[in-house]
Amino acid sequence: MEWLYPIALRVIAAVALIYFGLGLFNVNWLLRIRIIAALSAGALIVGAVGYPLVNPADPLGAISLFTGEISMLHGVILIFLGFAAGVAGTLICYPFGRFLGPLSAPAGVAALAMASGDLRQILLTHYTFEQRNAMYSFLRWELLFWLGICAAGYLGVLLTTKLLGTKTVIAGDTIKPANKSNYWVNCGIATAAAAAIVYFTIGIFAQDIPQFDENLGTVMGHPGHRQIAFGVFVSVALAGFAAKQLLQVHYIPVILGAAAIYIGTYTKFIGSDALAYMVKTHPIYFFTNSIFAILPIQFASFAVLGAITGFWISIFMKYRPKHTE
Repeated sequence: MEWLYPIALRVIAAVALIYFGLGLFNVNWLLRIRIIAALSAGALIVGAVGYPLVNPADPLGAISLFTGEISMLHGVILIFLGFAAGVAGTLICYPFGRFLGPLSAPAGVAALAMASGDLRQILLTHYTFEQRNAMYSFLRWELLFWLGICAAGYLGVLLTTKLLGTKTVIAGDTIKPANKSNYWVNCGIATAAAAAIVYFTIGIFAQDIPQFDENLGTVMGHPGHRQIAFGVFVSVALAGFAAKQLLQVHYIPVILGAAAIYIGTYTKFIGSDALAYMVKTHPIYFFTNSIFAILPIQFASFAVLGAITGFWISIFMKYRPKHTE
């Protein structure tokens, strides 16, 4: 059971941080408990139960499909655990499960991400130009697997809410566009805007010490776990906030935009002169952009949590004052 200790410590620290952090927004204690309950359900079901399925042989190893240590069966089980986390989060947070349940599955994936090693562990054995090309080619699509676990959790929320027949409504959450065509245009704009916001901000928030390079200007050291978590979360939360505040759309287009920029950026980097230059000139723990240091499991989990958080902060800022008058 030693594998459980690091996850437990991280969960306890996260619970304390979330509880007091929500207090800064004057969120009442009962709602804070519900939010923590939804996050904890995912951390226990996907994180604690799922960890033995993905635990790398190397204690410092990265959790990734690329290493070949996660079997197809275990991958399928993880998706079902994501679904179960969504169901559990919805039931625990009743009658607000429809709103808080989507936090559960990505919280579980985030717990796994924080227990994982980082990309440097893979680069130690994949440092040549050809090996890095193969690695990035695989990682860009691996993102869809971890997002799939989060999506399974969301499906669990929808099905459970439908079975329970919950009618609870929160002001600002339900979007009824007067013109459906305009709404879908807004979704497209939100997706593109989210991709742009993430691309230009993630290097600001998820960064390590920069180093001057005469050809590239600067290169970035490998960010730490917490820095990556913070950077991805904040950059996508900004996109989620802007999408809701300005375009009145859901957080799903924001998640799609963030995923698109991750996959697109990796695709452009594969086989590029920039990658060849980095291989030839710099150590493995330096990158042209810190996004190339982020594992799919890290990006997927904190991007989804960030998009949901930004969405709800926008609603809170718009409607909360009316409720407290």
